[in-house]
Formats: sequence, C-alpha cells, structure tokens
Amino acid sequence: TTAMPSYNIDGVLVEFPYEAYDCQLEYMRAVVRSLENGENALLESPTGTGKTLCILCASLGWRRHRQQVVEAAKTSWEAQAEGKGALQVPRIFYSSRTHTQLKQVMKELKATSYKPFSVMLGSRQHFCLHSSVQRHSGARQNAMCRRVVDEHRCPFYTGFRKCGSKVSTALRDIEEIVESCREATVCPYFKVREDAKEADLLMLPYDYLISPQTRESLQVSLKHSILIFDEGHNIERSCEENASFEITQADIAGAIGELEDAFDLVEQGEAIEVLKDTKCDVFLKHLNLVKKHLFALEDAISAETLVQDAATGRNLRKANGSHILSLLAQPGARGIATEKEDLKHITQLIRRAAEVLTRGQETLTSGGQYLEKIQQLLLIAFQHGKEELDKNYQLLIYEDVEKKGQKRKAVDFFTVDGTREDGQHPRRLCLWCFSCSVAMNDLQKHEVHSVIITSGTLSPMNSTAEAFGVPFPVVLENRHVIDPSRQLFGALLSQGPNEVSLDAAFSHRSDVGYIKELGTTVKRLAGSVPDGLLLAFSSYSMKDSVLEAWRQQGILQDISTEKPVFEEPKGNHETKQMMEKYNGALSGSSGAILAAVCRGKLCEGIDFTDKQCRMVVMVGIPYPAKNDLRVILKQDFLNLQAQGQGQCWYHREAMRAVNQTLGRVIRHRKDYGAVILCDARFSRSLSGLSSWLRPQVRPRTLEAAVQDCRRFFGRPILLREADQGVTPVTTPPSTATATATATATATASAGRKKEALERAKEIWRTGRTPGDGAAKPRRAKPATPQVTTAKSGQLESHMKSPFQPVRPVKEAEWLQSAATLLPQMVMMELKKHLEVLWSADVDGDGTSTKLEEALRECALCLLPAMNFDNSQEARRRELLTQSFPTLLPKSLRNLWRQEVIEVIEASAMKYNIAAFIPS
Repeated sequence: TTAMPSYNIDGVLVEFPYEAYDCQLEYMRAVVRSLENGENALLESPTGTGKTLCILCASLGWRRHRQQVVEAAKTSWEAQAEGKGALQVPRIFYSSRTHTQLKQVMKELKATSYKPFSVMLGSRQHFCLHSSVQRHSGARQNAMCRRVVDEHRCPFYTGFRKCGSKVSTALRDIEEIVESCREATVCPYFKVREDAKEADLLMLPYDYLISPQTRESLQVSLKHSILIFDEGHNIERSCEENASFEITQADIAGAIGELEDAFDLVEQGEAIEVLKDTKCDVFLKHLNLVKKHLFALEDAISAETLVQDAATGRNLRKANGSHILSLLAQPGARGIATEKEDLKHITQLIRRAAEVLTRGQETLTSGGQYLEKIQQLLLIAFQHGKEELDKNYQLLIYEDVEKKGQKRKAVDFFTVDGTREDGQHPRRLCLWCFSCSVAMNDLQKHEVHSVIITSGTLSPMNSTAEAFGVPFPVVLENRHVIDPSRQLFGALLSQGPNEVSLDAAFSHRSDVGYIKELGTTVKRLAGSVPDGLLLAFSSYSMKDSVLEAWRQQGILQDISTEKPVFEEPKGNHETKQMMEKYNGALSGSSGAILAAVCRGKLCEGIDFTDKQCRMVVMVGIPYPAKNDLRVILKQDFLNLQAQGQGQCWYHREAMRAVNQTLGRVIRHRKDYGAVILCDARFSRSLSGLSSWLRPQVRPRTLEAAVQDCRRFFGRPILLREADQGVTPVTTPPSTATATATATATATASAGRKKEALERAKEIWRTGRTPGDGAAKPRRAKPATPQVTTAKSGQLESHMKSPFQPVRPVKEAEWLQSAATLLPQMVMMELKKHLEVLWSADVDGDGTSTKLEEALRECALCLLPAMNFDNSQEARRRELLTQSFPTLLPKSLRNLWRQEVIEVIEASAMKYNIAAFIPS
C-alpha cells in the first residue's frame, strides 16, 4: 500500500488520506493547537471542506503523538523532570446528532491510516437481539432486559459472558456490530459497554454525553477526555432540551397508578425477589409515601392561577425557574412536601417499583414509564440552586387543551385522562432551560481535556461562544475549499415573471397569485440547470400546502415537463425508496427536483454529491414557529437579559437553517452549483449568510437569473415566449444568423457521426476499410463467449460482442487513474457507459443511437461543462482523454474523435482540442 501524505503540524505528525488543501491544514492546525494546550475550540468550516476527516486525523494524530511523548518520558529523567511523565493520553469521545451521521464518520475513519480501538455506543433499542425484549422500548425494555438476564433466559447475554472477547467492535458501525454479534450469539448491547471501558475512540450521539442520566448509565469516566461535537449547529438546542422537562397531570396520575400496581403485586407475594434485603411491609409503606409526594405535586399544579395570554389565547402561568421548588414544597391537602433530601430515597424506590412491574405481571406494559418521568423531573429540579434556576430556566403551566381536529392520545395502559371532578382542564407543567451553558458547564466539571464544537454554520461566532457559557480560546472561521467566484452562482429573487412579490410570510403564502408565481419561477429555474435541483421549503406545512395547490392547479404537472418532482416523505424506509427513484431519474437527460424541508432529514442528514444537487432553491425563511410556547418564552427570557436579544436569536436560528440547507450544493473541491433565494424578505437578511456564500448572492430579476444561470452551467441561452410569463424578445439579425449557423453545424456534425458509424460497421462486416481494394479475411464470430486468460499484457475477456475489444492490462491502470481525478458519481457514470460500449451489438436495433450516446456521455465525463483543475490535474485530464480510445475497438475511434470535438466546441470551458486528441 502507498504511504499516505503526512504533515508536520506544530510538531505533530498528522497522516491524511489525500493531499490536503490549505483550508484543511488550517483546520487541523486549530485542532492540534486546542489539544496541545488543553483548550476548548469552536471551529466553523463550510460543508464540503472535509471537516470530519480533518478532525479525525488531527485528533488521532495528536493522540498518537501524546502517546509517544508519554512512552518516551518513562525512560528519560529529563522528560520526567519536565513533568511529561505525568501527562495523560486522553480518550476521544466523538459525537454527532444521529447514528446515521456517525455511520458516515466511521466510513471516513476507515479511509485513514489510523486504526484505533473504537466502539460505537447505542441503546438497547439499537442493539437488542432477544425476540421478546426487542419488541419493547424505554423503561419497559430496560426492565425486561434485566429480567431475562437475571433469569438466564437470554442466549445472547450468556454468549457474551462466555465468548464475548472473540467478537470485535473496532472500526464497525451499529449495523456491522449487530451482525457480527448475531453470528457469534453475543449480546451487542453489553459487548459495546464492556469495550467502552477500554476504547480509545468512542462514537455516540450527543444526547449520550449531554444527558447526565444517560452519561452515568454508560459508566465511562469523562476525566481527561477529548469531547468532539460534530454538526455543532444543533448542540445548543440539544443542550437545552436535555436540561428541560415537561409533565402533564395525566402523567402524574399514570405514575400513581404504577405505584398502586406495584403495591398490589408485592402484597400478593409476586416479584418479592426484587426487594432483596428490604422487608415487604417497609417497601409498601414507602410506596404510599411516594404516592403522597405525587398527590401533593398534582394539587400544587391545580392550585396555580392561570390567566389568558394575549399572544397565544391560552390560559397559562409563567414564572421564574425556581418556582418549581415552591411547587414541590407545597404539601397540599392530600400529600406531603418534597425536599431535596427526599430525592435519593424516591429515585431508588422508583427503580425498584419499575422492576416489580416488569417481573410481576406480563400483562402490564408500562414498565414504569410514568415513574421514569417523575424521576427526571426531580433530578432536574434539585440539580440546581434557586439562583441558577432563575438565571437559566423558565417555568410554565398551561391548560393542555387539544387542538381542533387533533386525535386524543392514549395516555397510559388504563386510560387515565387527567380529568378532574371539578371540571378543570388537564394541565401541563414545563420547566424549560433556555441556556445551553447549563449542560456545557456540567461537562466542564468532569475535568475534560478539551471540548471541540465544529460545524459548517456556527456564525456569528461571538454570540455562539457566549451562549455556551464556557471559554473557547481557539476560534476558527475557515474559508471554503472551492473558489466561490468560479464555482458558485447565487441570486436573490424578490419577484416572479409577472412582478408578483415572492413573499412566503404566513399571511401571503396561500394567495393564488403567489402560488402561481412561485410555480412559474421554479419551472423557469428547473430549465436552467442540469441534473438535480433541491427545492427547500421553510416548513413541512408550507411544503404540503404549496405542492397540494400546485397539484390542484396543474402547476406541478407543468413543472414536471422540465424535471420530474420527488417529495420528501416522513418515514425512513420511504425516504430510502424515494432517494433510489430520485437517483434513477438523474440518469435521464432532464434531471429531477427533490422537494424537501429545512431542518428535515434531507436538508440536514443526506450528503448530496455532484449531480444529486446542482441547485438549491430556498422557498421562504425557516423561522422557528412564531406561536410555539417554547419559542415565545425563549424570546421573552433573552429580552429580559438584554432588549432585542430575543429577536436576534429568532433571526439567527432561521439563517443557520438556511446556511445549512444552501451548503448542500457544494460537497467537495471540484463541485459546483447555484443557490437561489426565492423570498423578498431575504433582502434584509443577506448579512446572515455564510461568508463564502454572501458575495455571490445578488438581487436579480428572474429573467436575468435564468439567463446568467444557463451561462454559468454552459447551457444554451433560450428566449421564452409570452405565454410563459416572459415578454417576447425579437431576435436580432446577428443572433438569427448565429442560430442558423449553429443549426447547419449541428446538421453537418450529425452527418459526420452517421458516416463514422457506417464506416465502423463496414470495417466489421467486410473486413476492409471503405475504398480499400481486396477484402481482408473476416474473423469468424464466436458462437459462445470466449475466455482469454490474462497473459502477456491481456486481462481475462468475455467476448459478448464483436465490438468489445480485448482489454489491455493498462485498462485497470486507466480506470484507477481516472478514479483519482473524477468525482465518485462521474466515475460511476463513466463505467456505466463504458459497459455499453463493450457490450453493444452492432447489428441490433438502435445501435447507432446507443453507441453515439455512450461515447458522448464518456466525453462529457472527461470534459465536463464546469472544470476547476489545477495545472497538474489539467495535464492528467488531457492524458486520460488522449488514451481513452485505447479502451475502444479501432472501428469506434473516429466516432469518439468526432464526439470529443463536438463536446469541446459546445463547452464554455474553452478546452484546447489539440491537447485532448492525439495527432
């Protein structure tokens, strides 16, 4: 194997799978500086710059360097005198938002030279193989697992105890770990937790790190560890959600019901083995005490006076965060007050009660899910003092009234609905954290080595760093790996073709005029771009309403004449099927449109490569839901700290989602594409765009945007008629002459190609070149495929067609060289068309068209409409194109030459014909 490039970054040797670009070296330098000094880092680098690969290589390279320093210090008095012997070799916790994203991280890791002892963590829901236990989730599943393990009824746990060490979890994602454990009859859940104690690299969703309860269940110390949060634009929200809770009076009633069920089971003598040293009567007495705590909380919530809120029309009560302690401290008529000193006893009892429910009666399905909510409430409420609760939290109590048309959910297994005898509506208690500093400060208390947060959309960096509430000495706003002035086209459209405002504000988005104008605009844009177009809506409701209106008015069918439209579904399985159909449509000449939603699976979690996304059209601005209670309270909370901060946050959240979506258009250095903002309100928000996007996005009319976009992609400039919403333009004489010339040229070219193809057929059928004298003896067409063993410069060749050449050994070398230059999807296209050329039947119907199309597509793969080669890459492209004919039968080489000339003449790149066609 060829050694990977290595770089000395501030004294640390970092190996990288490819030649690193300047911006990648800058990023890795920031990572190394952060780790060497034991400091936190906030790193922004645009999507497509290889952040994941950079941070993996830099952190693992630094860790290897630290390991070498510590090992050397063991035998050096001088190093020990400098304190190097006391240095720690930190473990790395690599977190991202979902396991799907972590699967991609694992794929990137496998491409590096680093092979650390790694493990990917997950819950029982991801790993459980037991046929009965895997059907459940949450508290029920956990309790069921403990039960079958204790009763020796899980063959996978037994296998783990006997031969778990024979299975490796290193360098494997969730699916691979499950499959290897299934084959060995080993429990993957317990296996990864065992390996996590010794692993050098742990991969996990961020919630596993942020949530104190989940973190403790892992039983893995964070001391002296490196915590990496990838896709860090979501971390603020995750931190706040994990430090918050919501509970309804129906939940409290459900928890009381679970305590009563546990009481009955123990009283009947069932599941008493769970009690261990505790006497039954003592346990029953404690259950009744906990019930009284819950009765008191329920009464305290009901006693609160609610007032109607003008903004939402709801009856509610807002209060500072510390008010939760006042609610818990009220004994009420039926119960007893709950103080911090009660926390330990109550949580222990809740765990025991959940186990009793699981073991005692198979028909009970809750497994303590409501008691688990009570436990979370108490842990969060008593984790902080009064002052900290007021500083970071807001409390809200409101009537949990169902919206019109909303179906009532089954509250629990015995259908408690929370309705009171006095007719009061059921209420919901919320303690919402509005500062991610709570979770980040909690992590810092564990004496971590460094916290690194990275994303393509963290700006504005100052306010982001302040929100986290911990110091970030290392801050990087990285430039893009591409040259945006050459590889990115941008436009802001405030009006459509009929000068109707493109304003997707809630008050306008249902207007017939807006719906029609947006549809016409999308159709025009779809015709100006090749391949895939990502049509990103600001919300699911907007996507659904606009597409439905387009269907009813026939606009969707009209758009589909340019490109077929695919819609983002809700489920994961449906998404996979839809993406397969979308990718299939991209192989056609027109491309396809993918209608998706900001912050959805496709705009956040899918990696669109090359032709999958040549243009992003942003419809509307994805502001957080204006009437959402949490959004309202968050803005109020921030405005209390500083007037106007609430609106700044509201706007910043929207622009982050916009930047994340627009970033889908560029995924690597040679990628290119266009971004179009279809909303007049963006004219006041351009400053919020990422720094690499901002200079390219300029206000334009639709007509100017379409024509400029066609020029950018090297497409012919089309003049539209008035029935498509564009004023007719009279073609000037010079343009008419040019059009006539182009038509004549195209006709002549078609004649030359037909002549070349007939020439190729004649060579095969007669064994002589047209115009030659005597015919050469014709080689007999084999009746069955022949196999030639790879000898003296030939590979094994299955002769299916007389046009298939005996492939030279250099073919593999050519393909390997092409793969290092061409993007992955282009390489796949090239191979597909080569197979057509190698297997075509010259005498079959439609052969002329098939061969002509295949040769043309191969030429387009090697000589793309957009090309950003440096001088070295340009030379390699010339050599690949010059040597391509050696992969073809001699009879097709003149036709290939003609196709190359035609592609070069039509290209906007001004390729030099002489450089690509050998004389």
